Amino acid sequence: MKKLLSALCFSAVFSAPVFACSEPASKPEIPDPKTAVTAQMVKSNNEVKAYVKAQEEYLNCSKMSSSEKRRAEKELIAYADQFNSAIREFKLASN
Repeated sequence: MKKLLSALCFSAVFSAPVFACSEPASKPEIPDPKTAVTAQMVKSNNEVKAYVKAQEEYLNCSKMSSSEKRRAEKELIAYADQFNSAIREFKLASN
């Protein structure tokens, strides 16, 4: 029993990095700042932050070439900038 448990723990420890490096799900949709309500923007903010963090972790562990990583990083920055613009527009419309 101890050998089986040890073998399971050993395999779980060494197979965990394989599962940890998976590309995150698709980008969360950014709500229209002109029609969105505060709850939608807060929810979207949390989803975008989680997506950006997951994407950064994925880029750090992926086996992409350096040019592919740079392109993916630029896309991620553009996405984050797009969301930040939506937040600013929402705040202006709310005042």
